[in-house]
Amino acid sequence: MSEYEIVETNAENIDACSLCGNKSANNAGRRRKANWLKERYAEGLRYKVLRSREFGDVGMIEYAPGSHAWRPVEAADYLVIHCLMVSRKHQGKGLGSLLLDSCLADAKKSRCRGVAVVTSSDSFMARSDLFIKAGFVSADRIGPYELLVKKLKATAPDPRFIVDRERLCKRYSKGLTILAADQCTYVIKSAERIAETARTLGLEPNVVRVGGAKASRELPTPYGVFCILYDGKLIAERPISATRFRSILRTNAEQAVRGDRASASGPASSQPQRPGK
Repeated sequence: MSEYEIVETNAENIDACSLCGNKSANNAGRRRKANWLKERYAEGLRYKVLRSREFGDVGMIEYAPGSHAWRPVEAADYLVIHCLMVSRKHQGKGLGSLLLDSCLADAKKSRCRGVAVVTSSDSFMARSDLFIKAGFVSADRIGPYELLVKKLKATAPDPRFIVDRERLCKRYSKGLTILAADQCTYVIKSAERIAETARTLGLEPNVVRVGGAKASRELPTPYGVFCILYDGKLIAERPISATRFRSILRTNAEQAVRGDRASASGPASSQPQRPGK
């Protein structure tokens, strides 16, 4: 592995690093992610870049103490991994394990209870394979999202999801609301694209920036840093394309029409029976 090194980032060197595979200083998502990181270092967040001598930055891992994790999990005294990525051209070389081992070493050094991570069979999140191979086990599950853990203290309580589907749905019960955090460069781009699409459909979106770890843990999805609500209903719990967004709105409109028709027809009326003689 001498060709590769893991670079610990900080507020001074982060602007020179690739962020989640994005190297363009002109990219708005990358700039906002860099600023987000600068605000998080003081909270104990770690962002490490995997650097190749020949190819530059080819991977990364990001994690934070459970009390400052941007995932809706209860994981006190654990480290929680937000992201782990290795570029496609460099996969199959054990580099993901190299990054994961670095996080586990930090957990041991800090005397944490262990390390937790939210995985998914869906897109935009790490799959479980690498973590299962490293000895992680399932602690909780919601739909395609699975919370995995590797304990360093056998008697430690399991981390768990704390997803509340009702609170924000009630708060944003009218219109279209997009909640997005600067934690992910792709989330920022998706939020902008959905907002633009909504306006072409005559909807004025309420775009809410998720400003802190506590607010992130209140989102009604294990994804933790993005969701779309429409009239108090969760219609997307991860970044989606404009085409998918249009399809969801169309389906919701059709369901509403069918519901209105059913309500209008009502139950079949019945005449009162005449009493027998």
